[in-house]
Amino acid sequence: MLSDRWIRWTTTAAVLVLAAIAAVVSFRHMRELALAHGEDELAAALIPLAVDGTIVAASMSLLRASRYEARGGALPWALQIISSLAGIGANVAVAEPTMIARLIAGWPSLALIGVYEMLMCQIRQSAHRAAPPGPLDRCRPHAGGVAVTASAG
Repeated sequence: MLSDRWIRWTTTAAVLVLAAIAAVVSFRHMRELALAHGEDELAAALIPLAVDGTIVAASMSLLRASRYEARGGALPWALQIISSLAGIGANVAVAEPTMIARLIAGWPSLALIGVYEMLMCQIRQSAHRAAPPGPLDRCRPHAGGVAVTASAG
């Protein structure tokens, strides 16, 4: 359906913009934190890439598993959660020690996690459109148009 494609492309564009913003902000914050804790220039530049690369790999593993009606296993979930917390934690750690500064520093990463999951839900919905909704499916609408939501899984 044309409107579904438009929604997905618009969501994808928003995710890409937020990913670019979060990448720049998080890279700077993680690099600054690594340098402040004794890492050399090369390590300080590579650590943020390792964190973000882990998030992407874990996300793709979980997306692939969901396409086969599986939950993905403990390892990708653990890596996804730990890496996301590491990114947000680094952003917050280098912020000025005020609540507002910490919220501002952490927001790009937190927003990206949320909108990325919304996009993954849209992709999973497209892949499962022909199948009837299952009890643990947190993305697809169920009878009466009410979506079942579940915590990370």
